[in-house]
Amino acid sequence: MISQTDRQTDRQTDRQTDRCRFIRIDSVYYIYFLFALLTGVLIYFSLMANHLVNNIDGIWHLSNFIAGDWEISLGRGLQRYADRARFGLVSNPWNSILVFALFGISDCFIIKKFRIERSFFSYVFVFISIANPVLSESLSYSYMSVNFACAYLFSVIAFYFISYMREEQLIRRIMIGVALPSLCLAISMAFYQAYICVYAVLCVFFVLILLKKDKNTKESLKTGGMCLLVFIFGGLIYFIITKLLLLRADVGLASYKGADNAGFLNIIKNLPTSFTSTYRETYRYFITDRLNAKLEFSGIMIILVCLALLLILVVTLISTIKENKSNILPISLLFLFLPVAASCICIIAPGNQISGLMAMGILLGILLFYLMIDEKKYVKIIANISYIMLAWYLVSAVENDQIALREGMVATRNMTENVLTEIYSEDLLSEVQCVAFVGRTAENPFFYKSDAYKMANEYAQFGRWSTDPRNNMVTWIGITETMCGTSIPICGVDIYSEIVSTDDVKQMPIYPEEGYMKVFNNVLVIKMSDLY
Repeated sequence: MISQTDRQTDRQTDRQTDRCRFIRIDSVYYIYFLFALLTGVLIYFSLMANHLVNNIDGIWHLSNFIAGDWEISLGRGLQRYADRARFGLVSNPWNSILVFALFGISDCFIIKKFRIERSFFSYVFVFISIANPVLSESLSYSYMSVNFACAYLFSVIAFYFISYMREEQLIRRIMIGVALPSLCLAISMAFYQAYICVYAVLCVFFVLILLKKDKNTKESLKTGGMCLLVFIFGGLIYFIITKLLLLRADVGLASYKGADNAGFLNIIKNLPTSFTSTYRETYRYFITDRLNAKLEFSGIMIILVCLALLLILVVTLISTIKENKSNILPISLLFLFLPVAASCICIIAPGNQISGLMAMGILLGILLFYLMIDEKKYVKIIANISYIMLAWYLVSAVENDQIALREGMVATRNMTENVLTEIYSEDLLSEVQCVAFVGRTAENPFFYKSDAYKMANEYAQFGRWSTDPRNNMVTWIGITETMCGTSIPICGVDIYSEIVSTDDVKQMPIYPEEGYMKVFNNVLVIKMSDLY
């Protein structure tokens, strides 16, 4: 029988071990970090070498950018300071490498916290965390990609420090176990709110593992309570930071993505609907949207992975019941809670849908599921094969998207350069006030679309940008200036809106047919397609 003194000695040993693990940086973590950098450079070489950006707003800021009042109104006020730290420079290769470095550091924290060093899964985890459509889409927003990576890093750090709450000194316990994680979580949200899902998923899996390995349910649930406490305090600190930055900039919260509706009372009011939407959004992104990719046979691949994970789940639950019947109820409830954690941004901002950039929590939920599998040999084999299949699929999706981005940008650049050549050869700019490009290039019949382009995600289908007058204007400024190296006077929103509402523009032929360029009211109108 174990005495009270022995228990105290064991706890002191555990604390000393935790402190040593906290301080020591094992050489294997340098390997993980370098592996993350190497994986990123190899997988995204085409994106970096060709300066590929998405079709939505990636083209708007290809040389320099410092976040302004708009980002503050979205509750992302710390982006401005991160941009200033980089002097506002936007360099696709350099920004992408910074992202790989930040993700590599974050992955090392996660591997260290879950104690999975020197395992097959640790390398799979680093590989998939880098080579996936979520990060691929983030990198296509080159001017914001480092900010997204900072949000991920601080969310992971917030989770990492929670385990160091078993200190003897109360002040140290509060500072390390509550104050520091709460501040890091607030900083993460002030960069990009959706990465709070990463923190939530990490906490759920951490408590699940404690319940699976430790029969002391009370201690495990206490850790879960501490995670929830940090979640609440982090939200409060984020709210204070956001309010101060809004007051300093003298702006209000924007209606974009429901930012102005995010508040405690609104969260409580919409909780039943939001809770249901977390399951719907997780299912939609994982199954319907196929992890943000639409490759041929991808449905079959996802179904096979799902079946394998379900088999592992059943075997794991049965094994857990046999080993530790007392914890089966909280374990089952936490498993059911995983979709809520993976999509908890839908609760914070009711009515939101999970987009590609917001889905890192879902991806982590799939990845960390490996930690719960049973130790039986056949289960391990099934799990390893499933994750290798998933890694292969995600790499293929990322590569396909890069092909689509390159093809779309090449086609758009060639068409635009042909138009600009004709404008300059006929000296048309001397006769007009400004130029109005009408229509998306991707809708032109001469715009080449390969199978890769058709199967790519929407953000990777360059040439299908928003037809909104302002978006159309700034996109064409980006195309002519940064892609073609030419500065021409693009019409403002008011003039463009007036021009495209006329019947004369509707009756114009499209590029390259005769008459696709005409002058109306001192404005040179260039019709690229009928979709505008």
